[in-house]
Amino acid sequence: MRNRILSCAIFIALGALLAIGPYTIFPVCREGMMAMKCQNTARAELVVGALIAITGVLAALVKEWKIRVGINIVAATLGLLAFLLPNVLMGVCDNKHMTCRSLALPGISVVSIFLTAFAGVNALYLRKTRNREVT
Repeated sequence: MRNRILSCAIFIALGALLAIGPYTIFPVCREGMMAMKCQNTARAELVVGALIAITGVLAALVKEWKIRVGINIVAATLGLLAFLLPNVLMGVCDNKHMTCRSLALPGISVVSIFLTAFAGVNALYLRKTRNREVT
């Protein structure tokens, strides 16, 4: 029970951080007359963060260990996607003095790496303890 609630809370918190972080805590460039790559990255992170939060809610509702392992694998994959969006797929502004390059890129990277590592370790933990009742 503790593992399920803890993983649920961590997934929801990290999903919310990825979703609203580029608009609040580690902001991207402000929208102006010119469309910028970082703004599109922030919109994509909003969607990925919401999916991660939904994954957290599912983790709280499901008791079957096989499904919970699958949910953790999905969360790890979404964390990897959240990392790849600003670093490889969409990118941020090229100027190193822009706020998206100095704040959003490292912030999103750290949160997504932590999410991917946590989900992977939790999936391995659930698989290892499958013979015991883990609720």
